[in-house]
Parts: sequence; C-alpha cells; structure tokens
Amino acid sequence: MSDDKIRAATGPKALTSSRGIAGDKAMAALLGRPVKLGLSSATPADVVVGWGQKDNTEKARLYAKKNGLPYWRLEDGFIGYLSHPAIDKRRLSLIIDTTGIYYDAHSPSDLENMLNQDDWITPDLIERAETAMARMRRWRISKYNQSPAEIPAWLQVELAAYKGPKVLVVDQTFGDKSITDGMASDDMFRTMLEDALAENPTALVLVKVHPDVMLGQKRGHYDPERVMDRVLFVADDVAPQSLIEKVDQVYVVTSQMGFEGLIAGKKVSCYGLPFYAGWGLTHDKQLCEARIANRSLAELFAAAYMLYTVYNDPYTGKRVEIERILDLLVAERQMARPRAQRTFAVGFSLWKRGFIPEFLGVGAGTVQFIKPAVLAALDYKEGDMVVLWGRKHDTEAAVIPAHVPVWRMEDGFLRSVGLGSDLRRPSSLVLDRTGIYYDGTAPSDLESFLAAHKFDDADIARGERLRHKIRSARVSKYNVGEHGALNFREAAGKREVILVPGQVEADASIQYGSPTLKTNAGLLEAVKAAKPDAYIIYKPHPDVVSGNRAGDVPQTVLAQTAQEVITEADIIDVLEAVDSVHTMTSLTGFEALISGKNVTTYGMPFYAGWGLTTDMCSLPRRGRKLSLDALVYALYCVYARYVRWPEGASYSPEALVEELARTPRGGPIAAGPFAPVTRLGRKAKYFLDAMRR
Repeated sequence: MSDDKIRAATGPKALTSSRGIAGDKAMAALLGRPVKLGLSSATPADVVVGWGQKDNTEKARLYAKKNGLPYWRLEDGFIGYLSHPAIDKRRLSLIIDTTGIYYDAHSPSDLENMLNQDDWITPDLIERAETAMARMRRWRISKYNQSPAEIPAWLQVELAAYKGPKVLVVDQTFGDKSITDGMASDDMFRTMLEDALAENPTALVLVKVHPDVMLGQKRGHYDPERVMDRVLFVADDVAPQSLIEKVDQVYVVTSQMGFEGLIAGKKVSCYGLPFYAGWGLTHDKQLCEARIANRSLAELFAAAYMLYTVYNDPYTGKRVEIERILDLLVAERQMARPRAQRTFAVGFSLWKRGFIPEFLGVGAGTVQFIKPAVLAALDYKEGDMVVLWGRKHDTEAAVIPAHVPVWRMEDGFLRSVGLGSDLRRPSSLVLDRTGIYYDGTAPSDLESFLAAHKFDDADIARGERLRHKIRSARVSKYNVGEHGALNFREAAGKREVILVPGQVEADASIQYGSPTLKTNAGLLEAVKAAKPDAYIIYKPHPDVVSGNRAGDVPQTVLAQTAQEVITEADIIDVLEAVDSVHTMTSLTGFEALISGKNVTTYGMPFYAGWGLTTDMCSLPRRGRKLSLDALVYALYCVYARYVRWPEGASYSPEALVEELARTPRGGPIAAGPFAPVTRLGRKAKYFLDAMRR
C-alpha cells in the first residue's frame, strides 16, 4: 500500500450514511479529508457529515452525538454549478457548517455567528468582496449558470411597452426546507404577490418561476398559466440577474435571488428570514433578535460567499478561492454560445460525428447530421440552427434563411497529442457565429471580441497565468515531434536565426487569410528576399511530413532559401532555438509570441494587427493595441471550447495544458514499405476512440 493510501486509511476521515455525499468526487477535496460511506470504526479525529437538515440525516447526527464526534452539515454553495445539477452534476462549491445551517433561522449557524462578530473583517477581504460582486453584476453570475443572459424576445417587448415601474416576485419550489426553516410558510407566497400589487399600484409585476419547476422536477407556488392584471409569469430560461436588472424592487420569501437583488443594488423585501435578512440591508416582514449587528453588503458577501463557502475547480478537483470560480463562469458569459432546440450539423464525416455534440453542448438541443444537399429542403422552425465546418459548404449554405443562426466550427489551439489528419480526436474546437478566426477578409467573433472587449484586471491576470503555464509545460497545438535541445547558433554565427513554419497549402487559413502568398515555396522566397543575410530554418507542417497533406517545397527552392530543414523536432524546441518567426498565417506565429520571439506575418492571421507582430499585410479593421496576455485570454479562455475525453465533459484550458504535458507522445512512423500500413493502423485506432461514447 502506498504512503498516500496508508494516510487515507488511518488519517482523519469524514463518515457519512449518504451515498450521494460519498459518491461525489469533489467531496474529499472540499472537506479536506477522504469520505467513507458507513458509520463505523470511527476514530477521535473523524467527523460525521450529512446533507443540510434532511430527515434522513438523523441517524448520522445521533451516531456523532453518541460517539462524541463533530457533526458537519453540508449544503450547496451560493455559486453552485457551472450549469444546473440536472445538466452537469460537477459542483463548484460547498457550505460546511459545524453549528447549524444558514437557512435555518430557528437556531444559530456558523454564518450567523460570524456576522455577529467583527474579528474576521479585513480591508483586503472587503476589497475582494467588492471586486467579486462587481464581476457577478457585470456578467450575471448566479447559483445556477445554465440560463442565457438575454431576456426572451416576448418579454423584451412587454418591458419596453410598459412605461411604469417594475417589480419582481420570486417563486420557490413547494415544500423547500429553506421556507419552513426560514420561519416562513407556503401561504406567504400568496400574501407576497398581493402585497407587491398593492404596494406598487402602477407597477408591472414579474413572477419568476424556479428553474427546477421549468425542468419539470418540482412544482412551485404559482400557476404560470394564470392570467392576472399587471402580472407576467416568467417561466423562460433566463439568468436571474438579467431580470433583476429590469426591475426596481425584488420580493422574496427566502430565495437566494433576494441576495442577488442586493448585489444588483435593488430594494429587497423578505417575508421569511433568509441568511441575508436582519442585518439592516433588507425590508423585513419579520424580526430576528439573534442578528444583532448591522452589516454592509460587502461584509455580508465576504462572510457568506468567501469565508463560509469553500470552492472546487471542477476541472482539476482542487480547492480554490472564489476568484477562480468567477474566472471560469465569467469567460463563459463573455461570448455568445450556441443555443437551439434543433441543430443541423452539415457535411460532417463519420469520424467527426463522434465528438461534435460534446463541443456543441446541451444548449444545442437535438443534433441531426445531414448532407449539404439537404439544406435546401429543410423545413426550418423557430429554435433551429446550422453548424458548418469552417468555410466548407458555403455555396450550399446560401439557401439557409437569414433568421436561422449559422455557426462555424474549427480546430482549437490546444488540440491534441497527435494530428487531426491521423483522426486524433480533438480536445478543443472553436465555434463562431460571425465568421471564423482564420478568415482575415471578414470579421469573426474573436476579432470582434478583441476589438471591443474591455479587458479587466482579472482577464489579464488569467491570461498571464495561462501564458506562463503553456510556456513552462511546453505544449503546442498538436504536440508531436521528438524532444531535444537544438543549437542553430553554432552554424548561424551572429546571423539572425529565422524559423519559417510550413503550412498545408490547401488549408483554408491560406485561402482566406493570406491574400498574396499561397505556397510554402513563395513564403521562403519572400523571407529570403527580406532577410538575405539571415540563417533560415524551414520546418514543414506535421501533416505534410506525415504524408497526409500536400505542401512540399521543391528542393531547388529549399537549396536557395533555407540553411536547414527540420522535420521531426518538437516545435517548442525549435522556437526556443531561434530568434524570430516569419509566417503566412501559421499558429506557430502565435506560439512564438508566447515563447517571447519576434514574429513577422505575410498574411492576416488572427494574432496580426494588434501591435504584437510586424505585418506585411494591411489590416484596417484592427489596429487596437493589445497586450499578449489579453490575446491569450481571449483566444484560449473565451473563444475556444474544451472537452475532456473519454468522459465527454467540458474542460478548461489550464487543465488541458496539464493533461497534454503529461500525455505520452507516439513516435514518428519510420519510412519504409510498411509505413502506409502502420499509418492506417494508427488512424483506425484513433477512429475507434472517437466513436466510443
């Protein structure tokens, strides 16, 4: 048995009678100890844990009391999930209470005790709280984060037409423990709605239906089908903050949306006693004599969200602070994501069909793979969308009605260990509603984001951390080639050492992104003409070296332009050994920027035109000066989508970088009569991997 396993077996444990708690992969990290199912063989260092105030925790509570062990009540945190637990069960946070639980106003909790004291408050903590709340307001972060930020079209019309004040009444699920434990009752929901109408006689009243009711899992206190004067029931899937922004006042019984209303700067009326009532921030229908302090909003947020709650990075399984969770959620909000009831994926090969749905996500609805010729015959409905691979099938796509969104998909920038042409399944792709990143002739979602986004300190900091992680992990797009230090300086002397990365000449990035140069030979000749005294290294594209794609340079051109040709070396090793990179549109140019090298572009790659490169082509649409960390953040954290295999679950670029760095690489296929058979065998293996779900 390893030392780690011995410590896990003999060290402090969390004992539970709940299979759900024991089976949650995040629990051990969040609790700071391994979790054991079963209430036996306890040691004095162990604790017993149960979920909230549920009746089925009585056995665990009694066991803890009988054996003199601490008992911890657990609950979802206030920023709970990437999406909704019915869609993605990976939790972001956990509340651990050693006294009671925050929603039970009948007895103390760790949170209430903390808020009645002052010794935990520091200027740094309050500043962090203010910053976190500002990010949550700006990007509409909530407990569940599956909902679109856009108000549904019908409600936009209603809100625009109504010129008077507006208030929001928040429903909850029937029988929710937070209602009775919050000194409230189901009857209060009727009273609350009546009061909202009476106290705001000229206001439009919006009633928000709970997400669990919309998913059909539970029932609420109001009938969304009921017709009432000045009342609109909102059962649509929409981010809570988007609704809160539109109103002047929020009415709740005990819902967390009341606290989110405070974060948004709204007046909040509470009919029960949720954790945020009784501290001087809300209009309370009940008094809570146990809450003796007045608290600022920042203090209340810091206590509840930052000290009372612990957080888990769902991609690495590590304990983190709230700022990391906001980093992940904010990046998801900063660029539109595909949403549809029905998605038509056009012209995708059988191999690609094995991974496309995971990248589209649950927001894409049902995915149907069709041939391009079928586009003209489709009966398009509201809620449909179309997905194309890059600029393929543009001609056939011309028949798609203007109201149907068309998304373009392409390989991402930290793709895999292995080549796509070998049918290696990707770990990252991009989706673009406006165009596609490699098409320099027209805008794309990436270009629009880079041109207009107001990068804040958190964006830049995450970009900087990721840039350093990529560089130290020495990963690239394909992660092929043999590692080994290279020394061009001995042969080059004092001459500038320039890398010219080859590309697949039929690639769309050259067709749409390089208006003048179209061949590797032409690029080499242009570099030689611009830098006649330089020591030029030419590295053919891995797909060309593998024999899967065309792009060879005639030997006569190589002899006249390049001092060395490198085929099997790892691209990061090559970048570290050169002074600069000259390229048409290759991603190697961007990887060179990350490696701290000077880059000259002869085409219009996505990273040109932002003040980071020397550009031979004019890019009038761009011109904004950006930092490299802003570009890294936009590209890897916002624009690209990540999936972890074989689970098929969403992923983060940071976690993928770590995975790529530790994944063994397959060696090159030796030339010879059996090379085609070996290459075919490798493709067959990767194809089968992609087909497994």
